[in-house]
Amino acid sequence: MQIFGDYRINVTSGELGGDSGDKVYLSAPSMLDTQYRAIEKSLARVPGVRRVRRIALIPSERRHFELDTLLRHVAEPVLSVDREGRVVAANLAAARAFGVSLDRVPGLQLQRFLPLLQVAELLRDFAVPRYGMPVTVRGRAYQLEWLPIALTEGGAGAAGTAGVESLAGAVLTMQPSDAPTALSEPPTIKALWDFDRRRDCCLQLQDMAALQSPLLIRGERGSGKSTFASALHYLSPLAVGGDCYHFPVADGRGALALPDRWPERGTVVLDDLHRLRPEAQQQLAGRLQTLPAQLRPVATCEQRAELAPALAQYFSSLVLNLPPLRTMRPALARFAGAVLRERAKDGETLGVDAEAAAALALHDWPDNFIGFVDFLSAAADRCHRRGGSAIGLADLPALESRSLLPWREWSRGLSYREVMERVERALLEELLEEQLSTRALAKRLGISHTAVANKLRKYGLTSAAKGNREDPVPQ
Repeated sequence: MQIFGDYRINVTSGELGGDSGDKVYLSAPSMLDTQYRAIEKSLARVPGVRRVRRIALIPSERRHFELDTLLRHVAEPVLSVDREGRVVAANLAAARAFGVSLDRVPGLQLQRFLPLLQVAELLRDFAVPRYGMPVTVRGRAYQLEWLPIALTEGGAGAAGTAGVESLAGAVLTMQPSDAPTALSEPPTIKALWDFDRRRDCCLQLQDMAALQSPLLIRGERGSGKSTFASALHYLSPLAVGGDCYHFPVADGRGALALPDRWPERGTVVLDDLHRLRPEAQQQLAGRLQTLPAQLRPVATCEQRAELAPALAQYFSSLVLNLPPLRTMRPALARFAGAVLRERAKDGETLGVDAEAAAALALHDWPDNFIGFVDFLSAAADRCHRRGGSAIGLADLPALESRSLLPWREWSRGLSYREVMERVERALLEELLEEQLSTRALAKRLGISHTAVANKLRKYGLTSAAKGNREDPVPQ
C-alpha cells in the first residue's frame, strides 16, 4: 500500500478472490492511466506478485452490477422491504406499477400502495403468506409472492424457530394476473398472530402447507379456523396458478353448495362441516374422492363435533387443533394490541392500560376472537370519544363473569368443601406435570412457599424439585 501512497492513488476497497484465493483485487476508481503505468513496474517487483493487471470492475462490483442490470430488466415488479414495511430496493417495473420514479421508491411505505396488505403485521408474524396473494395496485390485479429474508442460517424457514427477530424483511414479486375466476369469494387474508399456544399451531400449519393430504382444522367458534384454512393456501405452492375456493355450510339448511366440476388446482376450504346434515356428509365424502391431484381439501369443524364415519376417516391423516382464547390469558394483552393495530386508522394505534388488560384476562371469551374483536372495537370507540390514548377500565363494556366450567356434570352429590378440594388437587397435579419446583409453583399460584408445601403434603403429592437443596420444602 506504500506504493499507492507514494503515487497519491486512493484505494477505496479491496478483496481476495480467484479460484484458489490467490488474487488480490483493489478498487481505485480515480486512478489515471499515467498513474497505473507508473506503479505497474513497482508492483511487479513486490515479493509474491506474479502479475499486475487492470480491470474495469472488481468481482463484488461486477456481481452487484450484473444483479442490478438483471433486476432492472425483469418484466415483473420486484422489491424488498424491511421489517417496518419500508421499501429498501425496487426495479423499474415496480416503480412503474406504483406510478413513481425509480429514485423515489426507496424509503416509501409499501402500505401506501397496498393499504389492505397489513405489511407490518405480516412481518411481525413469521407464518406469513408466501404464494399467490391477490392484490390490486392502482386498479391493476397482481399475484404477490412473499419470501422472508432470514438473518439466521437455514434460510427463510429458520424464522419458524427463531421468530420474527430473525427476519430482516422480505422480497416481493408481483406477477400481473387476470380478473379472478374463482367459483367462490376467497377468505380475507389475515395475519395469524403467533402468540402463546397459537405459535405451535402456526409452526404446524407451516409444515403442513407443503404436504398433499387433506387437513381438518378443529376449534371452538371464533378460534380462527377459517383464518388458518385460508392461510394454508397462501403458504402452499398450490397458490401459484391456483385459487382458494371457499364453500361454507349454509346456516339453518345444513347444505353445502358445491360446483358441478372441481377446479384443477388450488385449495378448497369446506367450512363448518359439523353443520352439514349426516346424509350430506356421506355424499360429500364420495365427492371428495373425485378431487384432482392438484386440488387440496381443507375442512373446519367445531372442536367436539362428530363427523360421519366416512368423512372423519377421509380427514383423519392431518388434524390441527386450535386453542380457545381463554387458555391463552398471559397473551391477551398482545392479542389486544394486534386487534387494535389492525383496526387503526391513519397510523393512530390505541394501547390498553394495565387495569383494562387485567380485566380482559379474567373473562372466558366464549365466542373467542369473534367476541374479543367486537368487545375491543366497542371499547376503542369509547376511548376515542373521550379523547384517550389508551383503553382504560372505564372504556370496557360490561362483561359477563360466568365461567365455562362443567360444574353440574361432576359436582352432583359433592359438598362445597369436597368440590373445592377436588379442584385444588386437580390443579396441583396438572401443574406438577410441568416439573415445577415448589418455589416456582408458589410463584405461579401467587401464594407462599410454605402454603404450597402444606397443600402438597395434604394431598400426598411430591414436587419434582423436592430434593433440591436450593429449594427445600418447609416442614
